[in-house]
Amino acid sequence: MRTPSSIPLDARLREAAPGRFIALSDGQTHYLLDGPEGGSAVVLIPGATLPLFVWEPLVEPLVRAGHRVLRYDLFGRGYSDRPKVRYGPELYERQLTELLAALGLHAPVHLVGLAFGGLLAVQYVDRNPERVRALCLIEPDGFGTKLSLGVRLMHVPVLGEALFAVMGERQLRARLPGYSRRPELIPELEARFLPSTRIEGFGHALLSTLRHMAIHTAAPTFHRVAERRVPTLLLWGRDDRITPLHIAEEVHAALPHAELHIIDDAGHLPHYERPEAVAPLLTEFLAKPLESRRSR
Repeated sequence: MRTPSSIPLDARLREAAPGRFIALSDGQTHYLLDGPEGGSAVVLIPGATLPLFVWEPLVEPLVRAGHRVLRYDLFGRGYSDRPKVRYGPELYERQLTELLAALGLHAPVHLVGLAFGGLLAVQYVDRNPERVRALCLIEPDGFGTKLSLGVRLMHVPVLGEALFAVMGERQLRARLPGYSRRPELIPELEARFLPSTRIEGFGHALLSTLRHMAIHTAAPTFHRVAERRVPTLLLWGRDDRITPLHIAEEVHAALPHAELHIIDDAGHLPHYERPEAVAPLLTEFLAKPLESRRSR
């Protein structure tokens, strides 16, 4: 999908991007890799729209704790390619599997997923349990939330494309104030996020994701993953208006072995809003012996 404001993702644009690019079977993936080469790998999976910058507050604490920290943009987001394919679970699983292999990260990893990235992490464990040491899910998608009329209409082929071309950026901008009750963060998020939505192919990727991912119907997958007893940390902002706190109860019921922590004075991005509260919880969880985490 191309709109009048579309920007081509070309070499000049990539030169301005932080980090590196690597060619995978579906296209170029943009990533950053920090920390000691011998550290256990922590993979940070962003949400359905925000690029990898959303993880910045957690990188230094994780590196200080001795971890190798991988951030990457999902296909269709940030500076990663926008292939003209179906944006379903197979694409995202393939992207992560190939990225880990290409970077030589062959040992089991810790997966940390935000919202839609949490759903991707759970789906990855479901299909590749031997590749994951532990999970941290920050307000994961997969359970029912109330959808606006505009979002429901965008699920409809052709109509959705027309609507997104006319009002997609307006809807994305209008959604941002719901991410945090801290008003000073909203202009920052807007300035760092909206330019990536103008890169050609973003609309196709987002609409295809809405139509082909179980964003609101993944409870069976969560229940299957619970049976695998993968150590899991579940974090939720008490003031989250995007994925309200009552959904945390549903997720925790599906993953009863998980540690659940509610972060006060935080909304949909608790790690970004209050890294001083989230980073210690995450690093302490990852430092626990595997046996003690599985025994919960």
